[in-house]
Amino acid sequence: MATLPVSTPPGLLPRHHTYPSATSPPYVPAVGRPSAAYRVVALVQWTRPYPGWHKLNFDGSVHHDGSGRASIGGVIRDSYGHTMLAFAERTPHAGVGQVEARALIRGLNHALAIGCNRLVVEGDDLTLVRLLRRESAHTRIPWDMYHHIVRLLCCFEDVEVRHVYREGNQVADTLCHEAYRRPGVWGLHQLLPPAVWAKVEDDRHGAVYERLRRS
Repeated sequence: MATLPVSTPPGLLPRHHTYPSATSPPYVPAVGRPSAAYRVVALVQWTRPYPGWHKLNFDGSVHHDGSGRASIGGVIRDSYGHTMLAFAERTPHAGVGQVEARALIRGLNHALAIGCNRLVVEGDDLTLVRLLRRESAHTRIPWDMYHHIVRLLCCFEDVEVRHVYREGNQVADTLCHEAYRRPGVWGLHQLLPPAVWAKVEDDRHGAVYERLRRS
């Protein structure tokens, strides 16, 4: 049974290892920004999990425009960057912390269902990630939801929880948007929605994105 927090397993690939491909542009600059108003503070890249591991990227989306819309999305990939399972669905409107946690719970259940034993869990909700890594007691979710997540994490043989910037979580983010148009679950060898497939391929080929901050 896994315990939290989990450090990088000894003898495995470094945390930021990736396998860039010469068949795809390795760098994707941000567009639509006035250069004087923003500056690049980091270059962000999705990284593959260790050989023999899988990675779950999850995300939640909440609209505050009075529409009551909220959605969750996530993707499970192997160490080659291939999609094992992806999901996109609407969810009842709530605070973003709870919606992010719902996405994580759904993703963990899917990972268990397809037989993942060693799992890297990656999301862009820093508050949730720090809580699960026991780096902070600050939370935006009920404690029963927190304990539910911990119980699921402990079902894996090995697990590692990481934070990733939004720019490195684009497949899960795209799935959240897809939930409003075409919700569903896509398994191995099933065709992903075109927008999702494009982001998966960008990640698989090592695309790098700019993270911007207003000057």
